[in-house]
Amino acid sequence: MIHAAYRKTIARWRSQGATEGTPPAVTIVQWLLVTAPVLLALTSYEFQSYAVLAFITQALVVLNVLLLIIVTREVLKTRTIGKFCLIGGTFIFYWLDALALSSMKDPFSIAEGFPINATQFDQEMIQQALVYVSVFQLLLFVGYSIRPRFDRPIRFFTSRIDSLSLDRTLIAMLLVASSVMPLLIYYDFDGAKIITALLTSRSGSELESPEPGLASHIAVFGIYGASLFFVYALKAKTWQRFWWLLLGVLAALPLISGGARHIWLYISLPSLLIVLRGFKGSFTTSRLLALVSVALLILIVAQLQIAYRAVGWQEIGNEKTQELSTLNTNGQFTALLFAEYLVPNEHPYFLEPVEPYFVIHWIPRQVWPTKPIMQTWTYYNDRYVEGAAFNVTPSVIGQFHMSWGLGGVAFIGLWLGLLTLFADRLLLLVNSDRQRAMFVVVGMFYAFIISSFRFYSPIYFSYFLFGVIAMLLLTRHPLARGALLLKPQQLPA
Repeated sequence: MIHAAYRKTIARWRSQGATEGTPPAVTIVQWLLVTAPVLLALTSYEFQSYAVLAFITQALVVLNVLLLIIVTREVLKTRTIGKFCLIGGTFIFYWLDALALSSMKDPFSIAEGFPINATQFDQEMIQQALVYVSVFQLLLFVGYSIRPRFDRPIRFFTSRIDSLSLDRTLIAMLLVASSVMPLLIYYDFDGAKIITALLTSRSGSELESPEPGLASHIAVFGIYGASLFFVYALKAKTWQRFWWLLLGVLAALPLISGGARHIWLYISLPSLLIVLRGFKGSFTTSRLLALVSVALLILIVAQLQIAYRAVGWQEIGNEKTQELSTLNTNGQFTALLFAEYLVPNEHPYFLEPVEPYFVIHWIPRQVWPTKPIMQTWTYYNDRYVEGAAFNVTPSVIGQFHMSWGLGGVAFIGLWLGLLTLFADRLLLLVNSDRQRAMFVVVGMFYAFIISSFRFYSPIYFSYFLFGVIAMLLLTRHPLARGALLLKPQQLPA
């Protein structure tokens, strides 16, 4: 009898998928693959050998790759990307860098110029980092598995449909214009200076860059505008596709020329989602190729940003940069190690809540000149750059370690997993034919979650929130309110 009940439970777990607006549940195999790394990481404390630590790290990477393959297959089946974002984000931001460090001739060597006076990272720091990342990954799935009722906020968003009225079309055009207006104003509508500024990116041009202020906030609306017109282009079936595509490119160029890859993520991710979920019917070879092509295009643009933002876009074709052919690992595992080095060894835990900064972020410094900056980031950045003119972040795991230790790491994993569940529910419920403006917001919400693997910041959240504001301006409530409420988009098998 017990055996029969066990078999029924396993069968139920295996059959769970994205149905009736409910994201796919975490399967027993997936639970095993996020639990085993925690146990394996804990065993690292039994050894005092860099070679063994390197082997354990590589074994953890293998387990993560297996899990990544499983959730990738699930994406094609359920057309939701939540679990893929969680596992893929952990892999790209942390495990890739850990693999690179463990594969060195002398594992976990410290690069020249790094602000730690040693040749290798301390073994206890490495062990703690392995446990942190493994626990973080496990708690992501725990948060994703919590199924609270989101009916009221979901009902609000899924009740918005696109409006084709003239005034809202003009608003859409203004969104595109908002990405270029700050440059036009700052450089006095001097076309030559604007083009020079765009081409030089971060290469140290003689031209000064615009200071953050109201104009930069206006430009954030351009992120939504660029993303929206790319989605329009992918959904259009007439010559208008090229017109929408041109508008999207014009809005995107000023935003991505500076080399900030997270901005490109906000712009491009909704396009990937529209190819994944916006077309009805089963996955054919052509649709799979289209999905892969869009994904590759996103990666190529991001790699070009890394390669040319320091030398300028005018160097394309003139100089072979090493970054162009080198996979960038983001360095977040290394950032986590430095956060562990600082806290609590050189500074006690900050015990700093993040939420107040999300509230005061919107108060201009002209109104509040002494508005506080996140202490954990300020301390980490000052110790890392040592007076140099650039900024770094401690990774989201390092950020919450510096404030709360292991408890903070567990909390942020749980929270990001829960946010991802909410994003998946919205993705399942939004109709890409009637709610394209809302579809873009969902894509930008995923982008906020992914960006938060680097740093949990109100700046990243502001891109999403400005997108919500733009969406509300472009949509309306349907005449029949019940038509769209909590009814998932039907996708024939």
